[in-house]
Amino acid sequence: MQIVQHKKSKFENITKDLISVLSKEAQAINFLIQNFPIQAKTLVEKIMQTKGRIIFCGMGKSGIVARKIVSTFSSIGTPSLFLHPSEALHGDLGMVQNQDFLIAISKSGTGIELEQIVSVLKSQGNFTALICCANGILSRIVDLTVKLPFTKEACQLNLAPTSSSTICMAFGDALGVVVSKLKGFDKKDFAKFHPSGALGKRLLLKISSLMSMGDDLPIISIEESFDELLITITEKKLGIGIVVDDKQKLIGIITDGDLRRACKVGKQIFEKKAKDIMTKNPKFINSDILAYDTLQIMEKFNITSLIVVDFNQKVVGVIHIHDLIKAGIA
Repeated sequence: MQIVQHKKSKFENITKDLISVLSKEAQAINFLIQNFPIQAKTLVEKIMQTKGRIIFCGMGKSGIVARKIVSTFSSIGTPSLFLHPSEALHGDLGMVQNQDFLIAISKSGTGIELEQIVSVLKSQGNFTALICCANGILSRIVDLTVKLPFTKEACQLNLAPTSSSTICMAFGDALGVVVSKLKGFDKKDFAKFHPSGALGKRLLLKISSLMSMGDDLPIISIEESFDELLITITEKKLGIGIVVDDKQKLIGIITDGDLRRACKVGKQIFEKKAKDIMTKNPKFINSDILAYDTLQIMEKFNITSLIVVDFNQKVVGVIHIHDLIKAGIA
């Protein structure tokens, strides 16, 4: 009897291999945690003492990691920028000021461009540091070296920067978050740097920038007849009528529901006036309220529109839930 052996496909172990790489990188981070460099504390202290910006510099994959760390730092309240080593040696070094702090990133702790940059900056009084995975010439010329414990790349050839770049990036995130915490950076500060983000809109966007106002408002006098107020509500296309007194102060609101209920009396509806149809004492808000808080009020009372008044109770606008949805609040 002939036994047929099926040849294994090279794709058979894809999932296993993907998990293996992730596992190796996770192990690299755990190894860093278990053998954490004591110089890291000093690095945080030096960053906190810096009156200028934090300048990150690296070549190749280390440069990409440096850019990511710059993004993290800037995002959570620490002014920083990326300096490309080659460009720095052709003019960009001029962007570094005397009070700035240079942090070089190099897996091997070497790099001719970085050596030249560090030498120049040290001569003009800048404090310099190095984040690396191995001792190199840079370790001997910078003011502070933080060597991250590292054994092997996740790459099967142990060549491509994988685990080494992962631990460096994770360490950079840790630096940024801890510095941010020490500075007292909070949600409101975060929102200022992310005004278009969900949190930024919740914490910064006020209703005054979203509401309808002026000639767009369906303003109705208390004595206005049914046919007249119906025309006003239809023309303004906000689905409500805002009833005010002769001083433009809010006294009532006419909704679609109010109109439907009023129509039950039949032809007599045309004898009614705004004061006979309106809902008295409607919900209202001030123009300085946050858009997110407005949404909370609408959800609490199950309404879709809110009248906006000033501190004298005069009507200045109206906000509809559709305005909040368009702004990305709802």
